[in-house]
Amino acid sequence: MEAIRAKKTLGQNFLKDMPSIAKIADRARIRPGDLVLEIGPGLGHLTRVLADRAQKVLAVELDVRLIPLLLREFAERRNVEIVHADALEYPYGSLTGKWKVVANLPYYISTPIIQKLLRHRIKFDTLTLMLQKEVAERIASPPGRKEYGFLSVLVQLYAEPHIEFIVPAEAFTPKPEVDSAVITLDIRRTPAAPLKDEAYFFRVVKTAFSQRRKTLGNSLKQLKVSKERLAAAFDKTGINLSRRAETLSVQEFAALSDFLHT
Repeated sequence: MEAIRAKKTLGQNFLKDMPSIAKIADRARIRPGDLVLEIGPGLGHLTRVLADRAQKVLAVELDVRLIPLLLREFAERRNVEIVHADALEYPYGSLTGKWKVVANLPYYISTPIIQKLLRHRIKFDTLTLMLQKEVAERIASPPGRKEYGFLSVLVQLYAEPHIEFIVPAEAFTPKPEVDSAVITLDIRRTPAAPLKDEAYFFRVVKTAFSQRRKTLGNSLKQLKVSKERLAAAFDKTGINLSRRAETLSVQEFAALSDFLHT
């Protein structure tokens, strides 16, 4: 299996460091009765560890070159299913039961895959993801930091993020230019804030962060909300529109979007 070379076009970096692999399974809190969805099994090193601990591992791999090797490697493992599919297209809604996701996500598709998994969050208990370190820091950032942005709000609305540990670039083949981080997203039973209109909430958040240096009052003019409505926002929500987007909590964004949408 080691003869397979990583494809740059797929953003592949195979994790070769066995202590890090065991640590991922530890931090994902895999138990004997768990159903595990692994995205991007690669050469199968982590798959083996997960299969030793879980009731079932469903491994979704896009690279067609790896499929016969993985099928051969796990032919005698009745609790491992290898599926050739694009994680961005996989029908997560068809999964039966509650699953724990374990994934090594390339940078260029990490955000859309996270968004898709969160859309199907009812199927998952936790998402344990290996991402570029800076992406993990953005996801876990509290308000008030430069890393805090749209992705932070999106994830924190539906999950509680915890950065588990840093994986140095040297742990991968080929060696990437930056370090990675393993982050666990514990799916919330209910969103961090109730919303009248989820789509409008994300529109407000995206608009607010579209011009980070501007105040909320200036950024939100793009929403075509009346001047009177914007002027009334502080009285009704207590949120001063002279603030910038990165200072607002998820709950404040929810209050603001609910008011503007009314």
